[in-house]
Parts: sequence; structure tokens; C-alpha cells
Amino acid sequence: MARRASAVLSVLLLTVGLLTVGSRPAAHAVSASDTLVIAKDISDIRTPDPNKSYDISGVFLQFPVYSRLVKQEVPNLGKIMPDLAESWSVNPSATEFTFKLRSATFGDGTPVTSEDVRFSLLRAKNIKGYGSFLADPLKDVEVVDPKTVRVILTAPNAAFLATLAAGVFSIVEAKAVRAGGGVETPGADKLDKAEQFFARQSAGSGPYVLRQYVRESQIVMQRNDHYYGPAPFFKTIVIKHVKEPATQSFMVQRGDADLALDMTIDQVNAIRGKPGLQFFQDPSAWTLYIGLKTTVKPWTDPRVREAAKYAIDYNGLIKGVLRGAARQIGSIMMPGLLGFPEMLNQQLLYKQDVSKARALLKEAGVGTVHVDFTWGLGLTYGTASTDQVAQKVRADLQRVGIVLDPKPVQGSIFLTYARQGKAPAILNSWYPDFFDPDNWSYFASGFVAKRFDWTEPTAQRDAQEAAATGDVAKRERLYEDYNKRLAGPGSPYIFLVQPYAVVPARASLAGYHFHPLYFVDLSLLRRK
Repeated sequence: MARRASAVLSVLLLTVGLLTVGSRPAAHAVSASDTLVIAKDISDIRTPDPNKSYDISGVFLQFPVYSRLVKQEVPNLGKIMPDLAESWSVNPSATEFTFKLRSATFGDGTPVTSEDVRFSLLRAKNIKGYGSFLADPLKDVEVVDPKTVRVILTAPNAAFLATLAAGVFSIVEAKAVRAGGGVETPGADKLDKAEQFFARQSAGSGPYVLRQYVRESQIVMQRNDHYYGPAPFFKTIVIKHVKEPATQSFMVQRGDADLALDMTIDQVNAIRGKPGLQFFQDPSAWTLYIGLKTTVKPWTDPRVREAAKYAIDYNGLIKGVLRGAARQIGSIMMPGLLGFPEMLNQQLLYKQDVSKARALLKEAGVGTVHVDFTWGLGLTYGTASTDQVAQKVRADLQRVGIVLDPKPVQGSIFLTYARQGKAPAILNSWYPDFFDPDNWSYFASGFVAKRFDWTEPTAQRDAQEAAATGDVAKRERLYEDYNKRLAGPGSPYIFLVQPYAVVPARASLAGYHFHPLYFVDLSLLRRK
């Protein structure tokens, strides 16, 4: 998954009584105790439709506004927690999941029923959005009674319970969405016309309701008085589209924003000690890597791919460029996940060895070679600036004779470009949809591996077997082997770092709980 329009230096806050979708908001003081303002680049959002959205910033239109059957929370992200489902059971073969729904209502007061769940899950599958692949295991969804729903899979899949915590499985109000043109049946990719409905309003049961969404401008949410859980402190939340991290810094220092979510570590460090600010640091969900297209020279030779891994100055990248706000990773997963403990992560780390890199290139018969290199201009993952990381990588590889000719693309279109799989070499990231190692299983044979024309059959089998079994010890062993194979010398991936999220906030803010899937739990924030 992965962001953009000129940023304003002053923030317009919205008076709740005047909030209507498409209306011009009235000015309001930023210091209002019941209004929260977030500065964030949200230009990567391509659709406000929660069942179709698969953009990083799209989480702001999914998690605060919609509930799902289950959820995952920090610090134990591997634990499946109730959301709309208060309980569930799984059959022995892990092909049927039966959920009992809690008493909950949508933002308009309509009760949440099994039909809403059936409609939402099948719509997520059949509209064939970018995130619809997550619904591929779905065979059918059956309404047992108004408060009981059964999810049936095409094959055993013990990981699917965690999958249901992903944003694309947001539960929408079926009647309202149908009236707005929504369709859940096969062929929905052509028949569904509900996108404009979601641009005007929301149909969820989360702690907030959408009041305004203007692309590359702002998102405005209002507290949902019908929410089944504890009432959030903030009555109104405004997420301002601010493309430039430097402008975000200016806003949070002035008090025009309560939180800034895209600042680089250099920009964060420059304002440490400023009055009225506090800082929060947590390991982000981002994992950064370089992908090498194996059908494009010089990457056709696995010795060249291995040489590139030894050419990188990982310590210099972390300590110099990223100012220590990251840790090196040996595979694509976040260290600490099942099958990727920190001990294994340390075992798989590459260390810079320029002599070995040059020897491998000489053995492959490769002298100085040029290859196009792509990254997203101006993007920030955690507090890691892609521009700075890209320049460091280019300098390191040039030392051994691999010249990466810069071919960056605008950050707002980078994700779409990366998905096309055309770049010979690309600096990219992985950002999870849910916290089960199965969500990192696309690098051996899935859509990520296809971008680089590579497959690893044993790792593919590891991932398939691990997803199908509920035996935790067996899953752990399989995912450990999977990670070892991704880190192999001939794989097309140079795994770099897991950046930290370092967030500057106004000192008046309390209740900050970082969530690596959707940045921060908005419903827990409050003023001191």
C-alpha cells in the first residue's frame, strides 16, 4: 500500500452546526477544546469508498468512520479482538467462521444486521478494487439470523480471521449503499455506482461520521452519537491536506495543527525543545526495500543482485541519514511477528562489504553499469524521507560500479506506478492491511513478486501451508523458512529498514495511542 496541491499556512476549522458535505466551512479557533486538527498529506486517496479504498491515507476514511467484525490493537497486535462481532466460532477445517453480532447501530440510528455484513464482505470481493484480493478466499456469506452470519471460504485459511480486520472489510449500511448505487453481486465491478455516494456521506458504525471529504483538501468528521463504544472526546476532527512536511512543522509549532504526521526526522529534530510541543516515537508498520526486476540487465544475474545487497551502507543509512530513527530489517516483515522474531531478523541482516560486492560483480562479468531507479518524490515513511534514502542508496551502489540513473515519479502517483511493475529498480515499502504474517506472503509468488518477475516455489508453499493451518508452532516454523528464503542472496529484494514514527504534537494533547495500521487511535485522543 502508500500520498499530495499546495498547502495552506493557516487552518480553517469547522463549526459543527454548519458542517454539511460540500458546504464552505465557517472559520473557528484552532484552540477549540472539542476540535482536533491533523496535518497530513492525503493526496494518495483515490476513492472515499471504504470497500474499495486501498491507499495509505484511506485509513482515515475507514477506521474512524466504519467498524469491522474484528479488530487488532496495540500492544498485542496478533490478538483478534471483538468489534461488531461480540463472539465467533471456527469449524475444525478453518473454512467456516460464524459470528454473533453485538447490538450496534449505524450513524443514522439503523441497527447493524447480518445482511449488512453479508452485503459488505461480498461487495468488497466483487467490486474488484485494489484491495479485493484480500477477499479472494471468500466463497459465500450466509445470513443465519439477523444477528448471526456465517463466512464460508473456498479452502482452509486460519489467517482469514485476522484478514477481516482490514479496512476493505468495513461494514457498511446495506440499504443506504444500495440506494446510492451499491451492488454486492458478481459483476459489481461494472454495476456498482456508489462511489459518489461515499464522496457525499458515510454509512458506517464507527466512532465518527464523515461530514466532508474534498480530495486534496480536507476530511471532516463528527462524533457519532450512536457509536456502541465509549464516546470520543473530540466532537470534530479535521484532517487538513498539507503536502509539504515543512508546512506541517510550521503549523504544529503555531498551534494551527494538533498533530503533524509526515515530518522527516531532520524536521522533527529541528523543533525539539520548542515550547508547547511533545513528541511520540513508535516503530512504524513501514518496511522499506529495493526491488530489482530480474528480467532486466544487470539484475538477470543473481550474483549482481547479491552484490547490490553487500554494497549498501546500512549503518550509515540508519545513523546518518535517518538519525537513528529506524532499525535494519533482514526480511520484509516487521520484526516481532510470528515467524520473524528479532533473533531471526538479526541473523538475516546484510552488512556492507564493498570488496565482496566488487568480487561478485567481477565474477558475473559486470563492470560499470547503468540502470533506471525509481522512487516517490517527497514521500515520508514513518520519518524516513524517500528522497534522502534514495540518494544514499545511489551513492553506495555507485561505489561498486552500479550507477542508478534517477527516474523518480511524483509521490501522488507513485503507488499506482509501482503496481504496474515496470521499474528496473525501485525504492518501495510494504504497509500491512492486518497483522498476521500471511499479509506479508506476496513476495515469493504473489502480486509483489510478479512485479520483479520472480518466484520462489518453496517459500510459496511455506506461505500457503502456514495460512491453512491453525497449528501455531507449525506456522511459526513455516514463516521462519519463508523469511530466510526472501533474504537469500539471489532474491530480488534489498531489505533496508523499519522506520520509526516520530510524531510532534501540541502539549495540550493527551491519550495518544499510536497504531501502526492507521497512525493514531483518534477515538482515544483528548485534551488535558
